[in-house]
Amino acid sequence: MATNFLEATGASTAGYFSAVTTLISSELVALGSGLTALSATTFTSSGSFGQAIWGEVELTLATSSSGVFGRGAFVSGWFSRSIDGGTIFESTQNSSNAGFPRPPDFVIPLTSFAYNSSSVVYASGIVKMPWSPCKVFIQNNTGLVFPASTNGYALIKLGPVAVQY
Repeated sequence: MATNFLEATGASTAGYFSAVTTLISSELVALGSGLTALSATTFTSSGSFGQAIWGEVELTLATSSSGVFGRGAFVSGWFSRSIDGGTIFESTQNSSNAGFPRPPDFVIPLTSFAYNSSSVVYASGIVKMPWSPCKVFIQNNTGLVFPASTNGYALIKLGPVAVQY
């Protein structure tokens, strides 16, 4: 008998398979346009992502934007993977503020209007989760500097999602 594929949800996780994880936060304080940041935290499939294969990524601005994002504004994100279990990570071009030489793992597009302090913007589509330990590498391509307030800075979070049958 055929079985339907359904969304698998966790208990008390706002509909996600496991708890929502903050990928990067204080590293984004006052991050200028065109500049990059690498998360201090290392994430694992079994610990941080609940062994989910897919995830939804969101940007929370937390404070009002200091201006209006231009057309075509976006945030690029890569999982900087570690095949040796978390000792050596995929090389970044942080000194030159360039992204990886491969397409981003996720892109968060922004529209050209001023966001308020409760604005949440999702990445375009679900994101394939890395199997190996990773850090998160972000490039600000918004045309504006991210907020500098330590009481309300930009956050990028991930909600693991899964299917069941």
